[in-house]
Amino acid sequence: MSPRSARRSFAALALSTLVSAVVTTLAPAAAFAVVPTAPVSLPGDIEVTAPYQPQTFCDPTVKPGTQALANKLTATYAGTAIVSMVRPCGSDTSEHYDGRAIDWGVDHRNDRQRLQGSAFLHWLFATDKAGHDHAMARRLGVMYVIWNKQMWGAWSGKWEPYTNCSGPTACHVDHMHISLDWSGAMKKTSFWTGVVRAPMSPPLVSIRALHVTKTQTVSLHDDAPQPVYRLVAGGRYRISVRGVYHYDERTRHRADAECSTADGSTWSARRAGESPGQLDLIVNGSHYWRPTGAVVNGCSTDHTYRHYVTVDKGTPLQVVINDPSRWSGSGALTVSVVRIA
Repeated sequence: MSPRSARRSFAALALSTLVSAVVTTLAPAAAFAVVPTAPVSLPGDIEVTAPYQPQTFCDPTVKPGTQALANKLTATYAGTAIVSMVRPCGSDTSEHYDGRAIDWGVDHRNDRQRLQGSAFLHWLFATDKAGHDHAMARRLGVMYVIWNKQMWGAWSGKWEPYTNCSGPTACHVDHMHISLDWSGAMKKTSFWTGVVRAPMSPPLVSIRALHVTKTQTVSLHDDAPQPVYRLVAGGRYRISVRGVYHYDERTRHRADAECSTADGSTWSARRAGESPGQLDLIVNGSHYWRPTGAVVNGCSTDHTYRHYVTVDKGTPLQVVINDPSRWSGSGALTVSVVRIA
């Protein structure tokens, strides 16, 4: 190689190194500049933080707002894909079962995808010019996000460890999970409409067909009756419930739909000093359950019970666990409803 060629080669290498350094330095800023755009003009006011609305019934069809956000993600961030949105219903609680969840394939271990995911989150949680914190999360109805063993919840507005998992998928390292409230899932938020409204309640699913069982979970932490199903006029329904929950932080203190125990072994329908219906599952104001299977002291040994309801006009089915100290306990009951006449 001639000295002149060597100088040219060195100059080219120096320029390449300089460009590489500049690109490396500017990459995060450039990546953060790539963000979704709203299809409408955003109003000056803004939604309240999304309420926590966990999945309570099975309807694995993608909701319009969920699909629209998924489309925005893949259109904005080239090379990314949606891993999943709906799944066949299971026994756990997941917004994948009612069409309000997105698993977006941004792998935190991949440099480019980590930048893309970080750019989206930076935009999602940024304070806007009017001083609204978590502005785009509120305008989209984002309820919570899980990524790289961390979880952000609208209920706290901060990131917390997500550690009860194993492997890159369960720990959400190889993808980002996004769950929406019902307003966001139904595409009723200001990001899509330009209009701010109060959060919408979960839709009611009418149980009309005979002998078709519908199942929901009732969390101890539901503050008030959360209607999920609508009972139709003239219908007679059989309501079944199973499971136990902890009514406070003590391991032996458990209850089911009708009975409770303080020592972990002796179950009774009502403890001394307990008001009628306390710790029971309340169905449209009633707390009376018929044990199924073997019965001891009026309690079902396998914690399964039945209740019958006849309605002469359409009405929501409202269920709630009657525990005044609900926030010190944990767990949920599983309720199945079937129209029998």
